[in-house]
Amino acid sequence: TTRRFSVVALARPARQRAPLAAAEGDPALYVKLTALFDGRGVVYEELAHEATLTSEASVAARVAGGWRDTTLASGAKAMLMRHSKNGDFLLCVLAADRKLDWKLLRKVVAKDLRLATEDEVLHLARCLPGAVPPFGSQFFATPPPRTFMDASLAHLSDINFNCGLRTRSVRMSLAAYVALEA
Repeated sequence: TTRRFSVVALARPARQRAPLAAAEGDPALYVKLTALFDGRGVVYEELAHEATLTSEASVAARVAGGWRDTTLASGAKAMLMRHSKNGDFLLCVLAADRKLDWKLLRKVVAKDLRLATEDEVLHLARCLPGAVPPFGSQFFATPPPRTFMDASLAHLSDINFNCGLRTRSVRMSLAAYVALEA
């Protein structure tokens, strides 16, 4: 099944990575994503930092780690949603300085949407809320959730996001992200 990607209003040397600490959680999605990026030859930067729980804390950690041009608006916040009626999941990706407009989302996508529970996030993405990356296509579900990217990201050259762990961030071009996820 081919997954669709929608934008809506709403070989290089092996990388040297900091070792993962057990307290960081299940690294399965992080490992899957970085293998995808490396395997496809995607140019990206990775940053290890203290655990962050919010978009604001993630920006602060990224700036402290040397990504000086990082802003809240360049963060790709991923929110896992579930249809109440059929149980299907979808992933909404929006700029971290934006708030999801539930009324608009329900008008454009479906009326019966709700935020996924922590247990649902753990089951589908194998990561904690706050670490969900914008790659629904890589979640551990069949079929994977459809991804909806808000137009608030469309003007950016680069995006940054947590990549399955609250202690790891990735920065890549928006074009690379769209090519991987679409």
